[in-house]
Amino acid sequence: MSKQMLIVGGYGQVGQAVARALAPEYPGRVVIAGRSRERAEAFAAGLGHGARGMALDVHAEGAAARLDGVGLVVMCVDQEQDTFVRACLEAGVDYVDVTARHASLVAFERLDTVARRSGATAVLSVGVAPGVSNVLAARAVAGMERVERLDLFVLLGAGDAHGDAAIAWTLDQLDAPFEVLEEGRLRRVHGFSERSWVRLPGEAKPRAGWRFDFPDQHTVARTLSVPTVSTWLSVDPRWLTGLLALAVRLGIGRVLRRSWLRRAVMWLLHRARMGSDVCAVVARARGWRDGQVVTREGVLQGHREAALTACVATEVARELLRGGGPGGVLHLDQLPGRDALLQRVVDASPGARLSLPESEHFVVTESVLALRPTPS
Repeated sequence: MSKQMLIVGGYGQVGQAVARALAPEYPGRVVIAGRSRERAEAFAAGLGHGARGMALDVHAEGAAARLDGVGLVVMCVDQEQDTFVRACLEAGVDYVDVTARHASLVAFERLDTVARRSGATAVLSVGVAPGVSNVLAARAVAGMERVERLDLFVLLGAGDAHGDAAIAWTLDQLDAPFEVLEEGRLRRVHGFSERSWVRLPGEAKPRAGWRFDFPDQHTVARTLSVPTVSTWLSVDPRWLTGLLALAVRLGIGRVLRRSWLRRAVMWLLHRARMGSDVCAVVARARGWRDGQVVTREGVLQGHREAALTACVATEVARELLRGGGPGGVLHLDQLPGRDALLQRVVDASPGARLSLPESEHFVVTESVLALRPTPS
């Protein structure tokens, strides 16, 4: 209990929120780390509670040497390799990953044996999507005799404040090619190439969601053994979703690969806020129960995606600090007590609402036709 907590990327938007939550509970044990020593130390000084800052580049040789005396790492920056994560797990250091790069998550999954051998626990897919979406997906498919398909919808508000890394990642994925699992086979698609529809609780009209390469659709296909999984992105306000889809079809993804224009767009997105800071995740499963085609949904609605992500990371960190880690490498939907953890996130997030299906609540589908995506 006396070991330090290392928050890598701790002066970023999510990292700051995690540090603010944990520093008062664990005085003298929070370390803010990042490539800029000045920014890390400045934020730590303002944070107080004995927090300190240090320079750390997880990609640099010798980064693992900074783990001496560390019991938990909260990672808020993307990594190209698994070197630092492997060093954490080999040293018995628990690890929480708040990133959304699918290739990295797959590489980290392969370290399960390393983690179990040392007794460390690594929790991946920590955030909103992936993260909350994974937990809702697990709840939606529970109790079905056979699951046919799972659709995950993510709603983000254009009026929200998003960090540089989150904006850059989103721009990269606008028209990016990726593979989705359909009936157990991989099919190649592109971002914003197809759409589906979802109606949020309390809203009269459905929203359009467009294909997007969130990593949750790939991970839950493995962790939940679902043959068809897709994730769809909506933006608030509604008209902006349609405008964005049109822009992608006109080639904005290619244009944004020009560095000067990309910088200009990121500058604009930081300053021109449209719509609200709403955030929502819906997991809709369709399958069979007692010989009938049924559907089941789980929904979380809230505000400020980065704040929700930080809250999820904070709750996972608290769980591990209490000794609640089972060992090994897990995604959030595989963590024991995931439903209770999600409820704590909702309780700590102003304006958040959670709708989980009861254990025996299934809605009989009127039509046996699949809710298939429609081409753009």
